Amino acid sequence: MPGTSSGAGTTIETHRPSQSGEIRRLADEFLASLNHDIRTPLTGLIGMIDLLLETPLTGDQQEYVETARLCAGELLEMLNSALDYTALHSGPITFDKAEFNLPETLEAFAGEYRAKAEAKGLTLACRLDPALPEHVVGDAHRLKQVLGPLLSNALKFTHRGAIELAAAVESPAEGEPQLVVRVRDTGIGIPEEQLSAIFEAFCQLDTGLSRTHVGLGLGLTVAQRLAVLMGGKIEASSRVGEGSTFTVRLPLELPSLATPDSSAGEAVSAGGDRRRILLVEDNEVARKIITHVLRRTGHAIECASGGLEGIEAAAAARYDLILMDIQMPEVNGLEAAA
Repeated sequence: MPGTSSGAGTTIETHRPSQSGEIRRLADEFLASLNHDIRTPLTGLIGMIDLLLETPLTGDQQEYVETARLCAGELLEMLNSALDYTALHSGPITFDKAEFNLPETLEAFAGEYRAKAEAKGLTLACRLDPALPEHVVGDAHRLKQVLGPLLSNALKFTHRGAIELAAAVESPAEGEPQLVVRVRDTGIGIPEEQLSAIFEAFCQLDTGLSRTHVGLGLGLTVAQRLAVLMGGKIEASSRVGEGSTFTVRLPLELPSLATPDSSAGEAVSAGGDRRRILLVEDNEVARKIITHVLRRTGHAIECASGGLEGIEAAAAARYDLILMDIQMPEVNGLEAAA
């Protein structure tokens, strides 16, 4: 799986040509600011809209709120693409190496897109080869970053029919086994003369005043560059009017044969299904959303509005789980966790 060295829980770094340390620092700070100060209120907006959709609404209100949710989702998708693209050019990219359940990760990932597919009258299937290993070593988050733009585009450009995410293991004649994930759709397809350009930055298949789809044209660029940095690649094939297939090939790394620690998780499971949770979050909107969601599942939630307050709460009581924001004033999440 993604990476170039072994050992679960480690971090690999891919180095780019040297840049000014000050420029890199400023770029990192700019990205962190965008990530926190723009994404946070936007995800807060989406969260509140989702909560509103679960309340009784009139027909007109339902339409208005669903439209607002669609627009907010498209804006978040464009923001994520822009931030990912900028991050790829601002300095070294890191990849975590940890063991994770591959089938569960792929199933859950496909499930995130299923409701949107059904809303368009499409079916979205996740077909996993029985020979697919249960546990692999790699970066599950980066894997989803590679596959996300493929599923998003399949949904965007498919108006009838089906979308399929299929995963299997292939062993080439020479080299190590590969994880092969194919995203197929029955969408509008891509003209053959444009296939070679779809991975270029800001590439749009429909441009000008007649453009019908929103987006920055960065998703496939980010996906391909991440795949290459992970030691793999993405290939595309398509027929106009029939659909497209995107094939992701990534190195497959299996975990060592060391016996896992069977005691892991005992402390959390001792309290039954209902948990006592401390939420440490300085953003009031985020606190409201997370509190509403977790209380609906029967958990007891207590909140702290900053790192110092969180430390004091954790010292005074025992919690099954502490959810900690990272970027907070005075005492940040990393300092509070330590």
